[in-house]
Amino acid sequence: MVFADVPARLAGVVLGLAVLTLATIAGCAVFRPDEPQVPSRELERGAELYGAHCQACHGGATGGSMMDIPPPHNAEGHTWHHPDCQLVEVVLSGSGEMGEMMRRMMRVPESAPRMPAFGGTLSDDDVVAILAYVKTWWTAEQRAAQAQVTRQRC
Repeated sequence: MVFADVPARLAGVVLGLAVLTLATIAGCAVFRPDEPQVPSRELERGAELYGAHCQACHGGATGGSMMDIPPPHNAEGHTWHHPDCQLVEVVLSGSGEMGEMMRRMMRVPESAPRMPAFGGTLSDDDVVAILAYVKTWWTAEQRAAQAQVTRQRC
């Protein structure tokens, strides 16, 4: 009889579709084409460098507010408002004129610390690793907005 093994074939097709659906859902949950995938060793390097050169002033993954001086680099701060090229420049060259403008605008006391230049200590690649690590603290919306600003201005 031709139809005798229909239930077995149907079960196989249903099982195959279920596995394909689960694999697709799992793949979408892990891979986000709108976010660059950063190798874990690069994030670890960024974490080490941030801990050694940034955390004492800028804090960690949580806490602080946008108005703090120095500002936190997490989701509570405003680092994500700036394009990558500007962030790299500030880290390597110090806060410069942009920092002075922000200080005037926010009425920061003259005694508040200024961002030093790390150009003699950190390389461009070091700063890129630090930024990749810091970006893991931001919301998906903040990362998307910062990526758009970077595309427009860098």
